[in-house]
Order: sequence, then structure tokens, then C-alpha cells
Amino acid sequence: MPKKEQDLDSIVREAVDFHGHLGPFLVIGVRIGLIGLRELKTTRGDPKLQATTLLKHAVPFSCVIDGIQVTTQCTVGNGKLKLKSMPETISTKFQLNQERQVTVTLKTTKFEELKKSMPKSARSYKNIQLAREVASSPEKELFTIKKK
Repeated sequence: MPKKEQDLDSIVREAVDFHGHLGPFLVIGVRIGLIGLRELKTTRGDPKLQATTLLKHAVPFSCVIDGIQVTTQCTVGNGKLKLKSMPETISTKFQLNQERQVTVTLKTTKFEELKKSMPKSARSYKNIQLAREVASSPEKELFTIKKK
């Protein structure tokens, strides 16, 4: 079985193919999706999986959506991913049924740090560096996870 880092790398590559470029918020979406699947002990494409994402509906924050869609196959188009506008947070609640739920939230400190660090160009080297930092950062530094 491949290492988790290799799994993350291959999923990020798939997300980049779908999204069009590499950036930190895309990687955040991928990682949120992977955490949701892991915590609910389910797999990509589970027909019972639903997700609701709270975030600011503007680039670069909305890039998270594509990472979640690629990782989980919960999409806006198939109705399994709902979006709610919440400008100062990035959070996703996953559920398989009313008893099995998990919410994954980007920590406020990391959210603020990324907002200040974002370059103007999506395809800049700094954007790629930030994405790699997000990919390699320990989960506990980036996210809070609440299970129900």
C-alpha cells in the first residue's frame, strides 16, 4: 500500500488537473476531504456521503471546493456538496447519516496567515510554495476536527 504522502501527492495532482493550477486553498480542500473520509471510515464516491462547506465565495478561498469535490466526489452538480457563505472561515461538515458526522475547520491562525501571504498571481512560484507548505504541514497545525 502506498504511503500517505504518496496518496496525497497523487490526489493533489488529480485536483490540479481538474482545477487548473496548484495553490494552497486547493490543497486545503484535498486535505479536508481526506480527513472527512478517514474520520467517517468511508471512501471516495460513497453514495451516502454528504458535505456542507462554509467559506467566502471568492477566489482564492473557493478553490477549496474543487479539492473537496475531487477527493470525495461530493459535488455541487450531484447535489452532495452544499455551499454556504461564511467570509471568515473555511469549514466542512461531512455526514453519512445523522449519527455519523465530522466537521473539519481550517484554524483561524492559518487562515489569516494564508490570506496575508497570498500572491496576486495564481500561477506564481510563491503560490506553489504555499501549496507545498500546506501539503507538508502537520494536520494538527492546520485543522480542528470535531466528530459527532
